[in-house]
Amino acid sequence: MNFTRLEKYLDRMVNEYGVPGVDCSVFREHEELFRYCTGYADKEEKRLLKTDDLYIIFSMSKMLTVTAALQLLEKGRYAMHDPLSRYLPEFEKMKLEVLPPYNDEYNVECGKSGYAKAPILIRHLFTMSSGMSYNLGDPAILNALRDGKKTTRELVSAMADMPLGFEPGTRFRYSLSHDVLGALIEVWSGQSFGEYMKKNIFEPLGMKETFFGLPKNEEQRSRLTSRYLRSPEGKVEKQPLECRFMLTEEYECGGAGIVSRVDDYKIFLDALANGGVAANGYRLLSPSTVELMGMNHSSERQVMDLNRAGYGYGLGVRSHIDKIKSGSISPIGEFGWDGAAGGFSLVDTKNKLSMTYFQEMHGWELRWQYEMRNVLYSCLEL
Repeated sequence: MNFTRLEKYLDRMVNEYGVPGVDCSVFREHEELFRYCTGYADKEEKRLLKTDDLYIIFSMSKMLTVTAALQLLEKGRYAMHDPLSRYLPEFEKMKLEVLPPYNDEYNVECGKSGYAKAPILIRHLFTMSSGMSYNLGDPAILNALRDGKKTTRELVSAMADMPLGFEPGTRFRYSLSHDVLGALIEVWSGQSFGEYMKKNIFEPLGMKETFFGLPKNEEQRSRLTSRYLRSPEGKVEKQPLECRFMLTEEYECGGAGIVSRVDDYKIFLDALANGGVAANGYRLLSPSTVELMGMNHSSERQVMDLNRAGYGYGLGVRSHIDKIKSGSISPIGEFGWDGAAGGFSLVDTKNKLSMTYFQEMHGWELRWQYEMRNVLYSCLEL
């Protein structure tokens, strides 16, 4: 296999698209086939990017959260069709606010009472069909913070006062649903969210530098990649080193609150690509659960809401469903997700292949993922 094309494409990310630095790893059957790191961790300080640098991975946290929740599904702690209120009673009666583009005839009818008719089910959280939003400025959250609420359970409980945009299960909307999964993991496991992740994912996989929140250790903080924003005109500017989704130091944000490095995250993706079993023999998930995670769970209407050509949405991941619409040369069933700063993951269980790509620049374009994916598969002999 020749990865010259992929290396040249990553150079293009830096030289043409303005990404300050990129780090990429490709694995197949527990063997690293390709690793390339180039550019800057901090352009202003002329600090070159290194393979052990740390990143705020934003929504790439979601695949880790979903995996933790699926481990507890395998242990029989809940069923996908259970109502959320069985475990978090404050979510029993949900206000419904009909807002565009969700004001179809069904939701207008339901909105007359001011409350949703249907309950939020656990599977709605996995599939982003709960009706929740990503409004961190909602009065429910701001009031909770003013009242001194800090923990995962306390802040997720406050989210129950946020209105839903549509009847649960009817549409797709990217939201705080996976943050709620974090609180459920605490209920189902009897442990804090972070402790569960540490004991059941991070430590057994050997993810030595993956954790919630910004690093407090000075040495680790010195390896945290600086954050940038690319304007629509292509101007790239340095941003404060923060993550607005980390609401408090105690809040363990399942949707976007994890810091990691490529050398850790690649172990996780490699395990998923190999039927849930890591190179060290640790069984992260069963093959059937990985299959459930990666398959499309979205209706035609929800796929339209997702708006990613040729992709549906599984349990916390995009799922390749139509090669003609996607123009992707990856196989049907390839899955993964990305982060707000442009990190990108790919899992292909058919070929036991995975790719981990990290960058720390907001304002990226979705088409870059389609390009990178096709370049990757053009390098492989499968």
